[in-house]
Amino acid sequence: MWCLGGGFLSIMVSRAVKLAALLCLGCAVTSFAQDPAPAGYTPDAPTKSFLLARTGESLTAPYIATIHYFEFFQVRKKWVYPDIGYVDFGKGNYREFFIGGGRTLYDGKFASWDQELMYDQATGPAARSARYLQPYAIFRVYFTPKFRNETDYFLYLPLNDSARIHFVLERAKFEYSLAKKWKIGAGYAGNKFPGVPWVKKPFISTTISTRAGAFEFWLQKIPGGAQVQIRYALVHTSR
Repeated sequence: MWCLGGGFLSIMVSRAVKLAALLCLGCAVTSFAQDPAPAGYTPDAPTKSFLLARTGESLTAPYIATIHYFEFFQVRKKWVYPDIGYVDFGKGNYREFFIGGGRTLYDGKFASWDQELMYDQATGPAARSARYLQPYAIFRVYFTPKFRNETDYFLYLPLNDSARIHFVLERAKFEYSLAKKWKIGAGYAGNKFPGVPWVKKPFISTTISTRAGAFEFWLQKIPGGAQVQIRYALVHTSR
């Protein structure tokens, strides 16, 4: 979850960073990474620990890696903390580490909204030590018990001169449960950098739930071809 530049941009970005921080913290900032937490919190709700992992590979030669992603977070009633993770995009010259925490802002029968605030540090020769404040939102709509939508959006707000503002729609996915442990889905993703047209990345997906965790498979269009992604999620409950 566009292009800005010049001295005026620096002032506006600085103000945007401060405003985003105030808004997110004022709303009791949340950190619901990029996968949903369970609904139905109660005062004695157990702590749920989430481990997420993703890997992707291009489907065109030379079949290079497109993403490596790891994340761990815990849900404590309506609060989420800590939330820590790592991501790279298949290249050894750029990677990101992030940390944050937050809260569910709305949890209704037909919809929910989680809002987070992350600190993101980029490393590697191509990163130039860029640092970001990263507001992150997840919206869910429950049309029926078997049919739902989930939209994940975040943006990178620069904290130093080497960082660039950009926007990421991680996914806007519609999903339907064919069986208790099998879901199919389709959706849209994209991102926008300064001076570059919006990148469109539609996808289809299927998810299989097992005792060892949930395995989600994506077939997604990306610039220059397509990729396949495997997304894994493991949940552990404790009191």
